[in-house]
Amino acid sequence: MHNPIPYGVTPEQLIEAMKGELTARRYYEKLIPMAPNKKEADIIRHFLEDEKKHFSKFRMLYKNMTGMQPVIPPVKEPTFTNYLEGVEQAILDELDAYKFYRDIYLSTMNPYVRNIFLEAFTDENEHASHLNYLYAKNKA
Repeated sequence: MHNPIPYGVTPEQLIEAMKGELTARRYYEKLIPMAPNKKEADIIRHFLEDEKKHFSKFRMLYKNMTGMQPVIPPVKEPTFTNYLEGVEQAILDELDAYKFYRDIYLSTMNPYVRNIFLEAFTDENEHASHLNYLYAKNKA
């Protein structure tokens, strides 16, 4: 049974969101072993867990909306060659995700969808802030 409340998000936007989460996971899976110390690796590992959580919630929302499992096109592998370059790319990726999720949050009045996207855009903003710290710390 599908929820009769309008969702305020399209299946295409959810596919795009899931692709973004998979891309972010690839960044973090590649960055963790490059981290200069355990503390930074643990910070990035936390981001990885958040991305998995977002993906799961977006997938559940997609299934609730469409009655089907999503089919997600392949995502590109990150192309950075060192830690600092990867952190910089991840910052930009997180900021793009933040804006995308914030716009969806602002475009719907559905409380279920709003809660999912509020959590996601808040987490993405937190990730970008922490990544900026890691970037500045390691750039010095």
